[in-house]
Amino acid sequence: QEKQLQNVPANYSIEVKGSTCVSVQMAQFYNIPTPTEAKTLSIDAKIEGDCKKTYGQHLLLNFTVKYDGPQAKTNMVIVDIKLLSGFTADTSMLEPQSTSSASLVERVDSKDDHVIVYLKEVPKNIAVSHQLQLKQILPVKNLKPAVIKVYDYYQTSDLSETLYSSHC
Repeated sequence: QEKQLQNVPANYSIEVKGSTCVSVQMAQFYNIPTPTEAKTLSIDAKIEGDCKKTYGQHLLLNFTVKYDGPQAKTNMVIVDIKLLSGFTADTSMLEPQSTSSASLVERVDSKDDHVIVYLKEVPKNIAVSHQLQLKQILPVKNLKPAVIKVYDYYQTSDLSETLYSSHC
């Protein structure tokens, strides 16, 4: 049997009669909303490309990471880009270089259908923009959007994500 108590807190007593083993259990549940943490990282993505071809499209994914937290810059930041179904990525535009904001790129890994970009840091209130070339290798009908996540390598709870999709 189960009985929900109406007036809590209060004093309750249980009276039992009989000659068998009895177990009594009480549980109290709280409905405390989880506090929302302010997100300090954000990501925005836009896609460009020529939609004249129905197969073999070349798209350009432009993504921008921003930081508006209390520090002057972030720790290392990870950008995890899930590729659209049927597409591959040319990461040469992201490879570490000595000029421009690309110099913030520490490393680029491609694994399965993801491209992982390691940024050394993101300065406060300065947008860091990059481009990724996407090439269609398989035609896919009803193409669903893909997710791009950005998070602090050492504080993974500071996470932001956005969707992008082919505009064709």
